[in-house]
Amino acid sequence: MTGRDDLYIILEVGRTASENDIKRAFRKLARRCHPDINPGDRSAEERFKKISEAYEVLSDPAKRKFYDENGFYTDGVLASARPAEWGFTFEGLNFSKAGPAGFGEMFGQVFTRHTTLRWEPERGQDLEYQISLSFDDSIHGIKTGISVLRKAPCPSCKSTGRKLGARESGCMRCSGTGKAGVAKGLLQFSMNCPECGGSGVQVSQCSDCNGEGRVSRNEPVEVEIPAGVSTGTRIRFAGKGDSGRLGGPPGDLYVLTNVAPHRFFRRMGDNIHCTVPITIAEAALGAKIEVPTIDGPAVVRIPPGTQNSQTFRLRDKGSPSLLDPRARGDQYVEVRVVVPRVGDERSKEILRELSKLNPEDPRKEIWK
Repeated sequence: MTGRDDLYIILEVGRTASENDIKRAFRKLARRCHPDINPGDRSAEERFKKISEAYEVLSDPAKRKFYDENGFYTDGVLASARPAEWGFTFEGLNFSKAGPAGFGEMFGQVFTRHTTLRWEPERGQDLEYQISLSFDDSIHGIKTGISVLRKAPCPSCKSTGRKLGARESGCMRCSGTGKAGVAKGLLQFSMNCPECGGSGVQVSQCSDCNGEGRVSRNEPVEVEIPAGVSTGTRIRFAGKGDSGRLGGPPGDLYVLTNVAPHRFFRRMGDNIHCTVPITIAEAALGAKIEVPTIDGPAVVRIPPGTQNSQTFRLRDKGSPSLLDPRARGDQYVEVRVVVPRVGDERSKEILRELSKLNPEDPRKEIWK
């Protein structure tokens, strides 16, 4: 998502739209642009991603307020954050005598040190986990447990990042002001003190988490995969990502599904395709045959004179739809006429007699 992408325009709503308006707009656009509805359409896939990203921000009141005030860069960094929120100001900055190299080096040092030594609470990172599913589990859905490596609250310091019982003292670096002066050649500016994070005080860091307030560990997570997922489906589990730093809110966990192919069924969107062999007699005389479906056996009526590769539809025997749990796709059954191997004279005689009774040339249409 770039700074030029207006989330309200993407969702086709006004800036004063209610939460219900945003939800209705998302459902309408997602149904129209979902990759399963538009297989092979890269533009629809990109459009669906943008719609999902826009909805994730505008459906969350806090994120929406933040977006309305600031905006976003492609990598999620604020596009127009206020300087005070960055932790430094440009007061007293003289740009006239600094070369391009000096700016690059100086700003690199400022932002690197500031972002690695922040003391304020911040949201945890989102995580991704890939899960392999059988075809049947993807169709019917499944509840299962997974193990996720995530940053969890540090039990030793109770997420504070500070050694329990340690006494505060004034920061030696900034003398308790919370600001540190930095000079780079002729440039002079102030920034949040990198030692105390702008708080003006120092305490002993927790040795178990090195002051971060959280530790990495594998944790079990119970996930519910809905019916109808396919390879590449991305499912969000709110609050199951990394714990927030220093008491910040947790990130989300995104589970990506990878569905194994089935030996008989082939899925295309919400529809399921299969190929069933039939005999010459069944194709010529007609028959009722039993075919597998994801719900169990079903009967397909083969009319007399059925040709090879002819396809029949079984309504509502396809996959459940992720966009509308009440809707289902169809199953398409393609028949393949199997020609028997004739070895005995009696069978050959019957086929010759059949040929005499039905002398029509099937290739005559080629020469018209």
